[in-house]
Amino acid sequence: MILDLSYKYLIKKILFLFPPEMAHIIVENFLYFAPNFLFKNKFSKSTEITLFEKKIPSPIGIAAGLDKNCKSTNKYLNMGYGFSVVGTVMKNPRKGNPKPRLIRLINEKSLLNSLSFPSDGSKVILKRLKRLKNVKDRIIVSVSGLNEDEIIQNILVFKGHCFGFEINISSPNTKDLRKFINPESVHSIITKARNITDAPVLIKLPRVKNLEIYENILKAISKFNKTGIVIANTKPISDSRLKVGNGGKSGAPLFNETLKILDYLRPKFKDAVIICSGGVSNFKDAKKLLESGANAIQVYSALIYEGPGIAKKINKQLKNSRLLN
Repeated sequence: MILDLSYKYLIKKILFLFPPEMAHIIVENFLYFAPNFLFKNKFSKSTEITLFEKKIPSPIGIAAGLDKNCKSTNKYLNMGYGFSVVGTVMKNPRKGNPKPRLIRLINEKSLLNSLSFPSDGSKVILKRLKRLKNVKDRIIVSVSGLNEDEIIQNILVFKGHCFGFEINISSPNTKDLRKFINPESVHSIITKARNITDAPVLIKLPRVKNLEIYENILKAISKFNKTGIVIANTKPISDSRLKVGNGGKSGAPLFNETLKILDYLRPKFKDAVIICSGGVSNFKDAKKLLESGANAIQVYSALIYEGPGIAKKINKQLKNSRLLN
């Protein structure tokens, strides 16, 4: 793959010379305008999984935040990623927090961000999504809002144009979301969502010390069909290099915590859909999570540090390991 061959050169010699958000925009626009022949990948049957009764060609997907505005998802889906989470999408256009709001910690292969949902808005993103009909069954739309009604309105906008929804109530960079982190609020949101769609609904949860919070929320959503959780969002941090002084940490340092949460939940909820997000950097990490019961895995920071070919590399090793057979 041409992009794969050039990425290591670009990241070392060019991209990391730019501030991280600018580098992201450069890559995003390149992918948006680049011809499709640059991105070719053939999936093996041996990496296929079933998610909410649908066949997905790989358990390795793109986490929310990488393609906030649906500009590059179709290209990533042709690079070995089984699915992509678009967004997080807000109903109205939103600038997010002031800059600087994205920082690389290169030595530990992690990122700090205080973006707070910058978004082109649901109407603009829907227009782009409608062009991707051939891959819509592999696209999950991440939605959020400052109240339940805004979340539900966002789901209505994208209903019928994607595989399912990820409701983001977990960003450490956005005020007022913590009010949703309880079984009653989650139950209420899913009840309202189920009144308008039977598409899969995932709840993306924050990183919390009290693991019983995850357990109680999973109990609340287990009453509904085609629901699950994503564990977990970025780790809350304070850092003076961010303009607003606090944000979330992502990347390799989060892996052990992600595994710990999964190991706590899976024995208690054998049939629940649990997707893991946070810290996966290679096949070894992915293998540990899948063996521990993760239904699928999302990556973001690893793609930046390891290159866009990380999914293809993991898929190849998954194929040889026959772990999913």
